[in-house]
Amino acid sequence: MTFQRWIAVLVLAALALAVWNRRRIYVRDPLGSVTRNGVEEQGAQVLVSSSEDVLVQNYNAPMYVTLIQREDRVGTPAEIHCVAYVACLLDADQPALLAPEQGVTVTMKGDTVEYRDADGRETVVTLR
Repeated sequence: MTFQRWIAVLVLAALALAVWNRRRIYVRDPLGSVTRNGVEEQGAQVLVSSSEDVLVQNYNAPMYVTLIQREDRVGTPAEIHCVAYVACLLDADQPALLAPEQGVTVTMKGDTVEYRDADGRETVVTLR
């Protein structure tokens, strides 16, 4: 098999994997932003899946990862694999959460996700 055929097979395999896991793959929105209590967070990254669920990461102190899903599921995913600043892959469409936040209401409208966490902080995630 020639080198070009190997490359073609690898590209097709990667595409099949991406289609199969499309709800588990979160791709970075470079223009997305996070605001908590009216103050924009520096260093917060917004990642979006094909089902429009949102993953927020912040590599600055305090570091955190928060998954926000349509079914009012908010929390820290138990297993996550990331290519920094590009994309992340979760373990399932409805991943296990290490620290699920209780009593959280999520509002997803167009390019805005709003929720109030367990500490009462109002968080707004803006997508572009």
